[in-house]
Amino acid sequence: MKVVVTGLGALCALGENVETLWAAIERGDSGIAPIHRFDVTPFETQLGAMVPLGDEYENEERRLLTYGCKAAAEALRRAAVVDRSQVALALGTCNGSLGKDIHLGSIDIARVLELGGPAITLSTACASSTHAIAFAADLVRRGEVKFVLAGGVDILCQDVFAGFHSLGLLAQKPCAPFSIDMGTTLGEGAAFMLLETEQSAQARGVEPLAELAGYGLSADAFHDTKPEPSGMGMARALAAALQDAGLDPKSIDYFNAHGTGTAANDAAEWRAIQRIFGDHAERLPISSSKSFLGHAQGAAGALEAVVTLLAMAHHVVPPTLHLTEPRPNSPADPVAAPKPRPHVARNAMCANAAFGGANAALVFARNSIETRSRRAEPRSIGLSGVGAVQDWSRLNQSVPLTELRGLDASARLLASAVTTVLVDARLRLRSKDCEEIGLFVGQTHVSPESYQAFGKSIHERGLAHLSAPAFTRMVVNNATGVCCRLFGLKGPTATLATGPDSGLTALVLGANHLAWRADVNRLLAAAVDEPRPSDSYDNAAACILLSAQDPASGAPVRLTAWALAADRETAVAQALARAQRRRAEVSPMIVSGPPASAALRAVAAAADAIRRGDPGPFLICDRGEGTASAAVILEAGSRR
Repeated sequence: MKVVVTGLGALCALGENVETLWAAIERGDSGIAPIHRFDVTPFETQLGAMVPLGDEYENEERRLLTYGCKAAAEALRRAAVVDRSQVALALGTCNGSLGKDIHLGSIDIARVLELGGPAITLSTACASSTHAIAFAADLVRRGEVKFVLAGGVDILCQDVFAGFHSLGLLAQKPCAPFSIDMGTTLGEGAAFMLLETEQSAQARGVEPLAELAGYGLSADAFHDTKPEPSGMGMARALAAALQDAGLDPKSIDYFNAHGTGTAANDAAEWRAIQRIFGDHAERLPISSSKSFLGHAQGAAGALEAVVTLLAMAHHVVPPTLHLTEPRPNSPADPVAAPKPRPHVARNAMCANAAFGGANAALVFARNSIETRSRRAEPRSIGLSGVGAVQDWSRLNQSVPLTELRGLDASARLLASAVTTVLVDARLRLRSKDCEEIGLFVGQTHVSPESYQAFGKSIHERGLAHLSAPAFTRMVVNNATGVCCRLFGLKGPTATLATGPDSGLTALVLGANHLAWRADVNRLLAAAVDEPRPSDSYDNAAACILLSAQDPASGAPVRLTAWALAADRETAVAQALARAQRRRAEVSPMIVSGPPASAALRAVAAAADAIRRGDPGPFLICDRGEGTASAAVILEAGSRR
């Protein structure tokens, strides 16, 4: 089933809509300029790519909501979607409203735009909106929803600017990816695309802009902020995206790179491209939209995808601006020009990398891809290991103490839960057994411990000299990235939130990924709860190891069905229908506990009951208090 793009919306430093954005790119205009919204005099650079209308709002929450709503509304309008009750939301954001629950932005955007579908929030730092587009495609392809608004939004505030400054990553001149002038320029903005099936677009009489042909995700498992130097992590995401699209690397006609302008990132990305594309890399046009837009953080991937689709529609490739002299280990053709050049791209790729070692890649196609063969039936999913923890005492016995220094409470809790599950599954920790395992985590906010440390650093040292390590932990996916590094998990990785019971949403998305794709065979679904002073719950984390099974192998515990919907009753009804069960035939399993991990703790309890001889089936659903509702059914593995 083909997933197509039927509407685009954008808001950035180059304009308030898609037309003004593209007109600026055609003129060769850059959105990078001196920052006036907040005080940048303490810093070595004063440049940013700011949205002009953002200066009208003193409140950062209002600014974030306005950006997101304007771009999302434009995508809806261009796609000619009338019935918004059937529209879901997949929002990617790095920071949201800094320090607050990451899913609150999704609540506000869905409310203002009157969207009736489920909403999920992806927060994988600077790859967030790329992840959002990827998961949105799965929701459409699997029939969970009819339409999805997929994209991202982030604003640039003084604290974030100061944090990147502390890492020494900001350029004193406008960002010039692949050039000898190194460093990045931060930006902000929002971008969305409307995704639906090809059949849906045809029935509505809407002409698709392109097909979202495939995506790939991976983890570096290398460092909290630096990419794996050989590019192997990014290469795995590129390979998975091409495999998902059913395309040979030589069929890609344009590559919109992450291209931050920093020495480590640009070199690692080029090595990844060389690994996957071979000799074709020398002929492939590779440019970076960040030279126009700055680095829009969690919105970067969606904005760059919009630029890519517009370039494909106009039969050009956008240039890399500001490039003076190419540096070593950079693309052979970075499209160094002041304006776009003519070029027909039938198929194009976008890629993004992020703190925590998260990589994501998308493939867009404007020609019909008839040779791709997708799985006709989902693979059976078994539960190979379960675990729930409330402290990290066991972690000290499994991971060298030197590697635990500097970890916040969320990272320690999640790592302890992962340790428990890997031991339960009889897998050797930190071995090749772990390398192909993915990790999807439900987490609602940045570690309160790290948030407090970041604030203390600013108070004691000032913005211009704040602690760089403290800033690197100010992303929601920090704990996820730490676990990938500690245990060598290099499969698909994502961090997401739907509010309470986010862990069960991670389980559902993980099951979807495993059941239908060939790039991973085992995946950890987890959740972590580290309370803030105002919260009334205790520390907790839970984790489940999902394994794709041969139906004849008879896994002891089987995930019979799963569903994601806008409300709990719909999710339960869909799960029961897929399991071919009546409500009276299933036993509800409810375990109280902290919000994000409570439902996963119930899954673990149901799995333990099945192992003890109770065949089930067990129904686990969330409490219906988040932006989406999930439901799963577990039973003994003998039933066909």
